[in-house]
Amino acid sequence: ATRRSMGVAAAAAMVTPTQKFADFMAQMSAFTAENVSFSHEDFVILCLNMFACACVYYTLRMIKLPDHSWYLTLYSSGVTSFIGLYLLFHVWHDGLAATISNERDISRYAAIFFIGYCIMDLVIGSIHYESLLTYDDGWTHHFLYIGVCSYLLHNGLTSLFAVALVEELPIVLLSMYEVRNKQKPSLLFGMLYFFTRIMFHTALIYKAAAISNVIFAVGLNLLLLHVREFQRWVRGYLMRSHNRKRMNFRVKLGMFFAMLASYVALHGYAAYDLVFNEYPQPPSAPIVAIHSAIFLFFMYRFGIVVHDVYTQNFIMTSIGRKKIIYNISWEDPAVDHKVMHMTDQDVVLTISSAGCNVLDYLCEGPKKIIAVDMNAAQLHTLELKLACIRALDWETFFAIWGRSDYKVFKSVYATKLRSLLKKETAEFWDVNDKLFRDNFMFAGTSGLMARILCLPLRLSGVRRRVMAREEFSESGGLMFKFTCWICSCTSLWSWIAPLGGVPLEQLNLMNRNTKVFVDRLIEVLTVRIWKPNNYFYYGYIVGEFAPDCCPRYLEEKNFANLKARVDRVDLFYGTWADAAVREGPGSITIASLLDSMDWMPAEMIAENISKVVANMDKEKGRIFWRSFADRVHSPVLAHLDGELVPEYDRVGWYLTQFIAPTPKNYNPEMIVQQGSGRAFKNSFFGDVQVMTAMAKQGLSRTKCVKTFYSSQGARYDGFREGLLPNRDIFMRHVIPWAKEPKTWISVGCGTARDIEFVVGHVKKCGTKVYLCDLSDALLDMARQRVRELGLESQVTLVEGDINSVAVKKQLPNEVDLVTCSYCVTMIPDWKEAMRTMSNLVKPGGHLALIDFIEREGRESCWDQKLYKWWFAMDGVFFNRKHREWLTSQPGFKTMWYGEDEGRVPYTPLNPTHYMYCGQR
Repeated sequence: ATRRSMGVAAAAAMVTPTQKFADFMAQMSAFTAENVSFSHEDFVILCLNMFACACVYYTLRMIKLPDHSWYLTLYSSGVTSFIGLYLLFHVWHDGLAATISNERDISRYAAIFFIGYCIMDLVIGSIHYESLLTYDDGWTHHFLYIGVCSYLLHNGLTSLFAVALVEELPIVLLSMYEVRNKQKPSLLFGMLYFFTRIMFHTALIYKAAAISNVIFAVGLNLLLLHVREFQRWVRGYLMRSHNRKRMNFRVKLGMFFAMLASYVALHGYAAYDLVFNEYPQPPSAPIVAIHSAIFLFFMYRFGIVVHDVYTQNFIMTSIGRKKIIYNISWEDPAVDHKVMHMTDQDVVLTISSAGCNVLDYLCEGPKKIIAVDMNAAQLHTLELKLACIRALDWETFFAIWGRSDYKVFKSVYATKLRSLLKKETAEFWDVNDKLFRDNFMFAGTSGLMARILCLPLRLSGVRRRVMAREEFSESGGLMFKFTCWICSCTSLWSWIAPLGGVPLEQLNLMNRNTKVFVDRLIEVLTVRIWKPNNYFYYGYIVGEFAPDCCPRYLEEKNFANLKARVDRVDLFYGTWADAAVREGPGSITIASLLDSMDWMPAEMIAENISKVVANMDKEKGRIFWRSFADRVHSPVLAHLDGELVPEYDRVGWYLTQFIAPTPKNYNPEMIVQQGSGRAFKNSFFGDVQVMTAMAKQGLSRTKCVKTFYSSQGARYDGFREGLLPNRDIFMRHVIPWAKEPKTWISVGCGTARDIEFVVGHVKKCGTKVYLCDLSDALLDMARQRVRELGLESQVTLVEGDINSVAVKKQLPNEVDLVTCSYCVTMIPDWKEAMRTMSNLVKPGGHLALIDFIEREGRESCWDQKLYKWWFAMDGVFFNRKHREWLTSQPGFKTMWYGEDEGRVPYTPLNPTHYMYCGQR
């Protein structure tokens, strides 16, 4: 018996690997048959569709239709939408609940078909259009639907999915146009998208909630994605030309709000029907609370859509429709005169706005004023004022523009004014005379804002007290305190600001330090509006100007001078940069640019400033600007080295005002030079390859850094492009290229990607560049890049530690520029490295760095601690002492210091980085 048992054991031990694998597969097959509802037929259909996807793609590619990334989308959406329409017939015939509760063969095939499409789109896309296969719209979307369809197949709920396929109709339309590179039918697409992916989807998931809470939860998440996509469509559609004859903006807006109202009604009814008809009655309090919260959340999301439409479209819509935005100019010209010292030899370039400050400047008697504006309605306003000065006496002029006397305006417009106006201006005022009838003081969007904000002030009795020139008392009354609350409520700013012509970009400048602006607004309400001769607030609160409280151009004592000088004003429709170019080099002595640069990105500021500086008088020129920011908000402006104007102004909205002489040793052409234009953007698959290689390198016992970097190639730069934000802005605008640096040391240059952003600058300046890095592998990639850019004669590569004596011997003793890009946080002895870099800068030269840091003023917040801990695991150490060291370094003047956030790809992390430039 013992021998027999030993023989059995020996036989068992002699089971081959093939037999073991066969046993394992048999066990897995049995488990799958018992637990997974996928039949052999299902897998055959899946494989056949994957093969069909490949055939369709390569067939269409042979036909050479333009955009091959949409081939499979067209094929899939065409098939699935046909199935969806077929099931929609059953919905109409049998009812929605009955249709989605009974699984059909065609619905099961549709789910398998869609899984096959998702798999093949990822496979073929990774081969042929990898860069277009994004993380959000590609990998995440497809894996989500593979999971959803697998769940539905397993639970026999595929009819729900098949009915939902009618939502593919807008994608069919979109892909038909995309594959031919034709303009998309935006209105038809948007309407289809709304009725299928918003309205129908909402009704469907609420019916499905009675069957499966999981499906309901997934459906809600998909609905949220659909709402976001709808928001993008609305924004783009409404931002299209407002002069298109097929449908004007007002009709578009009405259509949008009708769609919004219909959605609110549908969602409310669907939620009510589910809670009070489908669930057991009476419904429990938690059920009612949950579905009420869901309804309110989606109302909030559509509120964001409305807010987005308003903030993104309001100002540009007003400009496109030739509507007045500013009925008075909201910059105090008294401050301008204190620092400009305007003479009769000055040629002034400024923005028209409502024309108040243009005419105030005219009181000073400059040689010429060029008033520019991109809103024709503002120029029409100034032109009418000039015509009134030419043709009327002071009493009539003041009656029109000081008191908005409609009868007086009508009595002189046709007989005395119209013939003095250009054709476009006359046509504008022919149809807009109601602005005077309704009180021009409240005309335009800024007038509407004034009417809204001043209403509680009037109710509190402030109007009477302002007219009587009374002083402010602390007991301002309930309505006055309510106005103060409105102004201090930051959540309302984005709703109020566009009315005053303040775009969202300008509003964002205040979000860094909202308390400063809140304090200023309260100070305006309690102090500035009560100051004598503060006509800005007097006019809005009272509703008209008084002869002793009005802009200078309305004062009787200045009227004769205005009549004599009225021909010195030149109106220009366009940008102030284009107006400067028209005037020619050396022609402009004063450029008063108001707050126009607050909403411009760095690239636009550079383009405009380069044109203005190039045409300024080199000796007598001065540039004046205002800002909502509490410091210089752009590195381009910082390099003008303007002086902060401390003068108290009557308006109070602008936290800073600057004046700068025409800069010396400043070549404006340099700030608009271009880089190589190459962009490195990985697909999700490309980033996965880099991260996999990094993990292998970190875990490998034998590390070959050179092989690692060379194997990654452009993918490595693409990965770092997303991880290290704003290097292009740093290289092009934080570094003062207008000073034309002749020698430059780049510390921690890596693959020399930074030099690509400024290759045009380097060639134009003839800059000698020293690229320094510890890694020979990275320098090999840098050498190849330098060769491709044609910079071999200008670039020297130096391998080693910047602090070592050997490296210092290979570098010049002093240079014009030293930069370090995202490197200092990885250097253990960072102070020594910073000292070395600063010692290399010659007098008049610049040190510039960009790197990660804890957000100023928020170092103790949990998110900053999280970022610090997270990056430290990768050897990147955030340290606020970097900021302290740089900004307090003796012998260096801080030209620019700014902080911003950038999202880490594939994570919710938004760490802060700083950009610094200091001059020795």
